[in-house]
Amino acid sequence: MLSLEQCSQKKFLVFGLGISGNATLSQLQKNKANIECWDDSKQLRKKFKDRYRVNKDWFKSSYDFIVISPGINIYSHSKKCFFQKNKNKIITDLDLFCSSIKNQKVIMVTGTNGKSTMCKLIYELLKNSKKQVYIGGNYGTPVLALPYKEKSAIFVLELSSYQLDYSSRLSSSVSILLNVSPDHIERHESFSKYISAKLKIFKGLKQTGIGFLDLSNDKQSIIFKVLKSEKYNQKNIKLIKKNIHYYIKDDLISAQLKGLHFKNFLYIVLQIAKLFKVSNHAYLKTVKNFKGLPHRQEIIKIKNNLTFINDSKATNFSSTEVALNNYKNIHWIVGGLAKAKDKIIVGKFRKSILKAYIIGKNINFFLKQIKNTIKYNASRSLKNALLSALSEAKNYPNSKQVILLSPSAASFDQYKNFEHRGNTFKQLVKKYS
Repeated sequence: MLSLEQCSQKKFLVFGLGISGNATLSQLQKNKANIECWDDSKQLRKKFKDRYRVNKDWFKSSYDFIVISPGINIYSHSKKCFFQKNKNKIITDLDLFCSSIKNQKVIMVTGTNGKSTMCKLIYELLKNSKKQVYIGGNYGTPVLALPYKEKSAIFVLELSSYQLDYSSRLSSSVSILLNVSPDHIERHESFSKYISAKLKIFKGLKQTGIGFLDLSNDKQSIIFKVLKSEKYNQKNIKLIKKNIHYYIKDDLISAQLKGLHFKNFLYIVLQIAKLFKVSNHAYLKTVKNFKGLPHRQEIIKIKNNLTFINDSKATNFSSTEVALNNYKNIHWIVGGLAKAKDKIIVGKFRKSILKAYIIGKNINFFLKQIKNTIKYNASRSLKNALLSALSEAKNYPNSKQVILLSPSAASFDQYKNFEHRGNTFKQLVKKYS
């Protein structure tokens, strides 16, 4: 395992010059590595050319190590033959981080949905108990921008399937896989390969560590089959096969953590509290005061009988199901760039959904799956959807209703990202309601 301190005079290619690539370059430079870099974006190359050697002939060169950013798809890249030839040299910033820490505790979290919320919840739990805790990875701060030399530090890392797929030198005290549903199939090629990437979070789990694998939504036991076939040591992995029903009073839980979906979240966090010797007082304080994250079932306005909820982060239907389970009398704004092999199954919500308002450029994908089950309106734009929902709401003057943006799809057909979509919705609600 190669630590940052062992990088001196080694020749590196840093491929991908986004946030994580920038942090990687900085740390390698501090540790006197011989660095070259590249990004397919001309704009990013221009930004870095004055500080580092940007090598246009990188695919003709030889390197000791190649640090790949998660967003780079080496399997479909125009120079994929180079990556195949140098497969054993490919590492990630996460590999360098894990190889460089000593006895610090690392909590790794992944899952199709909810991983950012879980990371923030764990972070706040440990912070409320006066622990020296840091949060990063896919959550804001790149791992190599974290103070990895701090002896008493606890690191809470959110990890995507892309990060895990390329990493091979993981090390953790706690590993958590919250849930898995079909996502990013265009990158991983199949659901089984996507599951395999997620399960890698347990590969570096220390013998004294503990893992949590939530199988409560694993209806066909696909995840468990992959777990067994890849011969994981299950002794220190706690398998949660159904929703945990331990008792905690409803008024002790933040509104952002209510609903069946969060039962297992709260259970896992309670186990972490015990593991890190966090008091019950700190646990209850964290659970009650948790504010959640923007664009995740974010209540943005309550006016008369109408509640407006921004759930723009719901980029697949399994995420939207959580919101649909939590509310009644819903005006549901749905649509966008659908995920490969995702299915919109709304039969069990027909009594909860008053009407769906389909946005985006792929109206037919959603229309085919809901038109015989619930009422709908092909609104196309977010503005039209909101205005239609407000008009429809007048037909139920005495009922409490919810206008819910939970698209079950990516945003790139109309917006830069899910944040852009969610912020646009907030602005429209402010203007028209």
